[in-house]
Amino acid sequence: MSELFHYTASGLDYIYLANGFTRHETDYGAGTSIDDLDGLHDAIARHVVASPTRLRGQEVRFLRSMLDVSQAGLAHILGTKRVTVARWEAKPTTMIPGTADRALRLFFALKVEGNRTAAQLLDLLVEIDEAAYGTAVFEETGGNWHPRRAA
Repeated sequence: MSELFHYTASGLDYIYLANGFTRHETDYGAGTSIDDLDGLHDAIARHVVASPTRLRGQEVRFLRSMLDVSQAGLAHILGTKRVTVARWEAKPTTMIPGTADRALRLFFALKVEGNRTAAQLLDLLVEIDEAAYGTAVFEETGGNWHPRRAA
């Protein structure tokens, strides 16, 4: 049996690979290539979400990176503050509160299973993160108020 490879690039300290990788020499020393890295990360994320152990800071950071959302975006999803998410991630082995744990698992599961609403919410949160505050112009037509569409 071949030696296990301790895969730390995910940010999770407990992931080992039995196969699906190739070790090789480079000009800079020993290197390792991972077969189907996206597939590996997807499998790891599904394992993390389905695990009966409470999420810790390192899992929060990993799942957040898989969702491709900022700390502020994740804070919006979980109904907390960006500094709280940063604090969780800064303590990789400390468990997060149960409510946040359950909400993150549920949201991630909905997103990866193709739930359209979860995907739209995530896109909106990314947009919120990237948007600068500007002027909102509202107009009334036919007895209803609505934001004026950008020209």
